[in-house]
Amino acid sequence: MPVTLHDMHNTEMEVSFLRFSGGERHVQLGEAPNGDRIIRADLRSSDDVFDLLLLANAVVEAKPEARLHVEISYLPYARQDRVCAPGQAFSMKVLARLLGTMENVDALVVWDCHSPVGAKLTGAVNIPAQDIIRTSDELTRMIVDLNSVLVCPDKGAVARTEAVAKAFQKELQPEPIVFCEKVRDPATGQITHTNVKTDSLVGRTAIITDDICDGGYTFIKVAEQLRAKGAERVVLFVTHGIFSKGLSVFDGLIDQVFTTDSFAHDPHPGLTVIPFEYDFKA
Repeated sequence: MPVTLHDMHNTEMEVSFLRFSGGERHVQLGEAPNGDRIIRADLRSSDDVFDLLLLANAVVEAKPEARLHVEISYLPYARQDRVCAPGQAFSMKVLARLLGTMENVDALVVWDCHSPVGAKLTGAVNIPAQDIIRTSDELTRMIVDLNSVLVCPDKGAVARTEAVAKAFQKELQPEPIVFCEKVRDPATGQITHTNVKTDSLVGRTAIITDDICDGGYTFIKVAEQLRAKGAERVVLFVTHGIFSKGLSVFDGLIDQVFTTDSFAHDPHPGLTVIPFEYDFKA
């Protein structure tokens, strides 16, 4: 289920959702809440957003003193964090206002939000990438290995990549981060290629890290250059793996992909899924 209800011991509670014949959504609690509640939401559609709002209201209506702890793994519309052109909506602001209608929310948590605007507008606690990475022993070992280097795919990922490097003390080794820049055709604005700003990566493991992978074009272009620079192994970690073009687009370029379970994934030999949940009692 995209939206689930749990007690503070993380036991899932019974909830049913249905659609009326007129198209309206409906929620029914299995039993009245007898304490505070955790709502975990993987929002993939407007129905999921409304199910979250209805469930939050149902808990408070059943027990007005109940406090809610809400975890949204992938914050929708975080990539629409401004009005990009006249006539468009400020989508992130619209969603933030909807989430703001939930009552009795003690904590709202999101994972590695694409834009700080999203976390600011919603008032959410943003779980940084490094906290998620630490839950994977395999990926942690790769990052702290002195033969590995972090790869920042573009300017928008600089602060995030530097935070990961600092968290794992990569800044103590020579050239802990390799930075990349996109080169665009000035006539069309299309990305033509990516420059990887290092002379050589011969024999090294290059770990690209970013928040979202949609179609994967950026990472394909980066991986091509990493291979050209001699990288022995190329690894990709993205918190939110949408993979709208599938994983085969990385064949021959990226050896292993790590991502979380914020999106559902079919088994794939090159994919490692990191299960993650925020511990509200920590």
